[in-house]
Amino acid sequence: MSNNVKFLNQPEVIPNKNYPHKKISLNGKNIPGGAAKPNKSFRGKAEKTQTNKQPLGVINENDANQGNIKPNNQKSKLKKMKSMDKVNNQNHSRHLSAFNVDSKSKNTKNDIKINSKVSSLNLENLLININFNKNKIEKDEYRSMFSKYVRDDYSNSIIKSLLEDEQINENYLENHKITERMRTRMVDWMIEVLSNYHCDESTYFESINLMDRYFEQCKVKNQILEPAELHLIGVTSMFIASKYQDIYPLRLKIVQDKIAHNKLTCQEIKNKEDEIMRYLSYNIGLPTMWDFITLFMEEIFYINCNHHHIKNKVLLDNYYEDELNDEDVKLGNLINKKYTKNMLNLLKYVCIYLGKMNCHDYNLMQKRPSLLAASTIFVAIKICEQINKEEYINDYFTDKLNDISNNCENDIIKTAQKILYNAQNFDTKFSGLDNLKKVHFNAIIELKETK
Repeated sequence: MSNNVKFLNQPEVIPNKNYPHKKISLNGKNIPGGAAKPNKSFRGKAEKTQTNKQPLGVINENDANQGNIKPNNQKSKLKKMKSMDKVNNQNHSRHLSAFNVDSKSKNTKNDIKINSKVSSLNLENLLININFNKNKIEKDEYRSMFSKYVRDDYSNSIIKSLLEDEQINENYLENHKITERMRTRMVDWMIEVLSNYHCDESTYFESINLMDRYFEQCKVKNQILEPAELHLIGVTSMFIASKYQDIYPLRLKIVQDKIAHNKLTCQEIKNKEDEIMRYLSYNIGLPTMWDFITLFMEEIFYINCNHHHIKNKVLLDNYYEDELNDEDVKLGNLINKKYTKNMLNLLKYVCIYLGKMNCHDYNLMQKRPSLLAASTIFVAIKICEQINKEEYINDYFTDKLNDISNNCENDIIKTAQKILYNAQNFDTKFSGLDNLKKVHFNAIIELKETK
């Protein structure tokens, strides 16, 4: 999964005449409030108004669904309500807590009245955001934890859906006059372009996916592509991918002026964009190798029993509740001891390097993205073992990797051997292509703490 965490959209607000309420900014979206004039707000903070202070009522699932939310005036301290769901027939349950705060509570500086259909998850987002400054909670840790809560509940469905949607492109350069070497040079150049413009890592893999799928569709339509067309195809693929993946996408004028160096016109780029989208039936979001890498890493290393590697004591003590059995505790201790925060940071950088290196290899890119992702993680963790002189591969890791990737161990190892060969012989096999090492290999070398 990329590093931008998206939360659930806030449901529509249902006004209640009996209780005036304030205008609240939640996850960048405003919930309409009363007529009071609010002060300036920022993302994730409640805006102060001059309306009457009202206590925040306990919200349960039934009331939220029906739009009936009752205020609670009896208790004046922070109260956690557990809602337990059995997920995937596992031994333990995962929890989503709803918080109850009244006007006398010491934990909130702003008294808030909510009268809408609100999920317990969005309520927690609001209350924790209010206390960021007071408790010094890291936003990344908070967002990571609650995004994992949602992902935990739907992890099997997400993996199953991605595995069903993944697509294999076989011999997609067949009959084209564009050679493997030409494609590899374009892939390496994309690293330089997208890194210079600080695009998300997923944008790069999306660009390669769009370009290769376009080659495949042109082959199906018996349309022969000339080498002169490769520059326009590569530039347009990056342009489409950036609009799909990046919060601040590349502008057409920047693409035409700075990236294409005025060798392409804006109209040519737009025409090619229209052609690529029509050939792909406007289906951009097929899973890429990077999608599977991020998903597999979170499923293996960021799990419930190790608190998703959240280190903030305030966050753990006040906002995290779960029940774990003895096996879960032992597993959490194993993961915390073996797979530390620094080690996982190193693993992420190595996976980025190997994943982009895989895109250089035309033959490797004809394999299933899920198999490539599983093999990439396997090679990456072996490299981490060599760097840190620690043993990271154990029965838990191999069993979990085989299970979530839906691949047998022999297939993963065979593909991993090819990836490792490319890593050991990169200068020979891909001579003259320096952008990958210049951007990503140096980032690995510069890491100070890797254990």
